[in-house]
Amino acid sequence: MAREFGERPADTVSGVGEANLVDLLSPLVRAGSRMRYVGAGEVIVREGEPGGEAFILLSGLCHASVQGEVVNTVRPGELFGEIACLEGATRTATVRATVDSEMLEISGEDLRGELQRSPSILERVLRALAHRVRDISRRETSILTEQRQLRDVLERLRPSLQRFRDHPVLSVAARSEPLSFASGDYYDVLELSPTRVLFALGDVMGHGAPAAPILAMVRSQLHESASAQSRPHELLTHLHHHLQRHGDPNVFMTLILLILDTEASTAEFAIAGPPPPILWRGGETALLTDQPGWTLGYPFNDVAFRTERLAVSKGDTLVLFSDGLSDAARGPNPDRDILGTSGLEKIIREVCPARGETVVSALFAGVKGFRAGWPAEDDATALAITICR
Repeated sequence: MAREFGERPADTVSGVGEANLVDLLSPLVRAGSRMRYVGAGEVIVREGEPGGEAFILLSGLCHASVQGEVVNTVRPGELFGEIACLEGATRTATVRATVDSEMLEISGEDLRGELQRSPSILERVLRALAHRVRDISRRETSILTEQRQLRDVLERLRPSLQRFRDHPVLSVAARSEPLSFASGDYYDVLELSPTRVLFALGDVMGHGAPAAPILAMVRSQLHESASAQSRPHELLTHLHHHLQRHGDPNVFMTLILLILDTEASTAEFAIAGPPPPILWRGGETALLTDQPGWTLGYPFNDVAFRTERLAVSKGDTLVLFSDGLSDAARGPNPDRDILGTSGLEKIIREVCPARGETVVSALFAGVKGFRAGWPAEDDATALAITICR
């Protein structure tokens, strides 16, 4: 039921010299609108819920938040809730009273009528919306800056491949294309001894900021644990248990570890989750294994990883890759439009006679050509290792 309310001096609500927004309403709308009194901590409108009313705060103070983060303060004399009200859409923010507060509730129909009737009200509402847009723009600029900083940090964690430019035995190239500002894909190269080199390529479930802490955790543990005597399955077991103890229980990671012994001409590898690496040899390709193993972090304590061994020779190329390449699509049908590992092998057979940077560049170009304009849907990373002698 509507309740009457007293007149207020213009400068007690909207600032000295500016008319009270309530006073600009027509007498009919003022008489038909409802007064609401809310206590400190009470939610007035909730993000995501439908909204058919707008509010003018008469006294007290409110905070507007988006996904739990406070983005605006509503003060006496200010209108809020009008966006969902005018659009007939859901609320874009939650508004909660921070102290005991009093407000006028206006129906969407009445507000639309007042905007058409009163240029002064229309001006005030447009001015408030413009101010809110400027605030959003400032927040977005801040977010973009933080995203760039996170991306730069992750890029600095990538290994330098400069030492392989003139390496007597190995030619190594890598490329990573994040779907967003920060990739959930990870690759690394560690020299365990003068003749043993560890290559790693992994994929944290998801991408962007949530994936970054898991990626950093795995990288730091791998660097601390790897030694000249390391075996791939032992390192995976350690990383698996570390993720179980310290990682998010709902976030997992695939990881390939491959150790090349240039003196013995062997490669030892272990895999935690698909996809397995591909070997190119003499124009033919093959998956290194059909046993991809468990994904890191799964809540099973008896997970067992295994190290497999492969003899390598001059001219061989080993391609480690994330599923952002093998799962590339050129349409919405997963049964018909996915490249798959067989399609990726075909591209590798075409590009692997090249060397160095040309291999991964041509590989990404081949995948892009397969997509035929369909957008990428995941981070994509490849690491190509060619035995030169």
